[in-house]
Amino acid sequence: MLNSLFKKLYTNQDSNNNDKPKQVVNGVILLYIAFILSMITDWLDGITVMPFVVVFLIISLVITATAEGKKWARIIMVVLIVFNGLSFLFNIAQVLSHAPKGKFTNLVMVLYTIEITTEIWALVLLFSKAANVWYNQPRPEVVE
Repeated sequence: MLNSLFKKLYTNQDSNNNDKPKQVVNGVILLYIAFILSMITDWLDGITVMPFVVVFLIISLVITATAEGKKWARIIMVVLIVFNGLSFLFNIAQVLSHAPKGKFTNLVMVLYTIEITTEIWALVLLFSKAANVWYNQPRPEVVE
């Protein structure tokens, strides 16, 4: 399964879709990198097992759908990244106001900053002109 996923990303082709633009491929790779960073920061911040698994499954499905050319998934990614960015700004405000940080360590802050930067970069690529053209192409419906 992972082999076919990476083959789709790296060969720039998909059996159901036309050639993916490089911007989409790179944007999805950046989303996966940001997702890994997010999971690391959540773990370092003390997330319990069940929420960790639920978040992992939901975000994995949304990123996979984004890679497959689903416009709704791309919009959900924007919403999730905006909420993540707002959370980041709230955490920055807490750190600057010298409020009790709890488990929010310097390492988590650095990883969180890299994660947000990577997510924004991914969105820029996923909403580039070439990506928009590819996402707006008609897709054949899969009927089982």
